[in-house]
Amino acid sequence: MKRRVLISGLVILAALITATAILFVRSQQPFKGDVITPPWPAAEFTLTNHNGQSFSMSSQRGKVVLLYFGFTNCPHECPLTMAHLKLALEQLGDSSKDVQVLMVSTDPARDNQQTLKDFLGKFNPTFLGLTGSPEELQKVWKDYGVTVINGGETHSVYLYVVDPAGDIRETLRLEAEPKDIAADVRLLLRGK
Repeated sequence: MKRRVLISGLVILAALITATAILFVRSQQPFKGDVITPPWPAAEFTLTNHNGQSFSMSSQRGKVVLLYFGFTNCPHECPLTMAHLKLALEQLGDSSKDVQVLMVSTDPARDNQQTLKDFLGKFNPTFLGLTGSPEELQKVWKDYGVTVINGGETHSVYLYVVDPAGDIRETLRLEAEPKDIAADVRLLLRGK
């Protein structure tokens, strides 16, 4: 009987130690999203921005890039994500000048340059919409693991967070709060 109680006590102690270790490790994790360990280089691409200019991912080195794949006719996820990004940049204040929000279209048939500019302008005039030929976009979607079906209406709902060195550090989910996005961007701007 004493042996059974001793074994039960040791099992409970081991479970408590394990739970404490897990909580400690999680509390040491500064980022709110799904961390990419080790970080991997953001795939290079060249598309056209909503101002009609050529845009390459590598041109953003030195900035934190918040990269989203969506479409302007989206009724829920895309406007919600852009609204969260708007609020996050407002929380960053002057540091927001070192951040670039990009939305790559998943609906090139309907998302022309003016449509992208009008949509993103409702949130922040510095946000850039990117488009290209279906072939160019399909390559970018593939490089970032984005699923696009039903003419762009069903797509992946992750926000890719790219550090100033051009590495993807984490992905954030749709439900990421603006304060959490801003906190993660601050860490990256400080070189974390």
